[in-house]
Amino acid sequence: MDTINLLDLSYDHLFESRKTLPWWPWVGSQFGVSPVKTMVLGESVYEWDSLRGAAASRYAQTTGLRITHNNHALSFGRDTPYVRNIERAIFSALTPADDQKLSLWTSVAYHNLVLELLPSNGHRPSDSQFRAGWHETLDLCEQLQIEQCLVYGVESADALRAVAAERNLACSVRRIGAKVGGCYPRHGVLESGDRQLKLLFVRHPSKFFSWRRWSPVIRSNLTFEFVVQAAEAPS
Repeated sequence: MDTINLLDLSYDHLFESRKTLPWWPWVGSQFGVSPVKTMVLGESVYEWDSLRGAAASRYAQTTGLRITHNNHALSFGRDTPYVRNIERAIFSALTPADDQKLSLWTSVAYHNLVLELLPSNGHRPSDSQFRAGWHETLDLCEQLQIEQCLVYGVESADALRAVAAERNLACSVRRIGAKVGGCYPRHGVLESGDRQLKLLFVRHPSKFFSWRRWSPVIRSNLTFEFVVQAAEAPS
């Protein structure tokens, strides 16, 4: 699909002014008219081709994340777990329709918390990387007026608490319900002035993620209303 037609570029001047933002978030074309401003927050990016440095080359560009997200989320026949599993959970369906997938990704912002490329998928982000990521993410949430955030992985919750304390922001993150596949969901609320940001931390959807079990957790704690669009038929 044509990436330009799927994006809202009206925020790019704000991203351009942020020297601490190496690659820019995906902001869907219908984000501005979405009833609830939502960010889906991935965790990190790793080098998938160390011989050629393919990821390093792509993410040296501000468009790096957008290219990757378009290649995976908007290529509807591609079974990439981190997008397909979260779609299944949000729509509570094994095979959401292409129109539903398109409506989701054009209605939300998608961003990565960790803004340094990891050497491989065997490496984990450090606490300092999580903290730096939350500083940047909270600034972006302010600029985009984000109201709710679906967070991939639960490991960064402590870093969020620490960053909120540094900024003198009221923040609570607590476990909710029972374990789902060995992982407790976390529900968070962060208050900044007269604004409130709601967060839901879930197991990372790329591995060992039961969309059937996570679906009621996500659907009962976040609100998803989409501007429905018709997906193009494959050529």
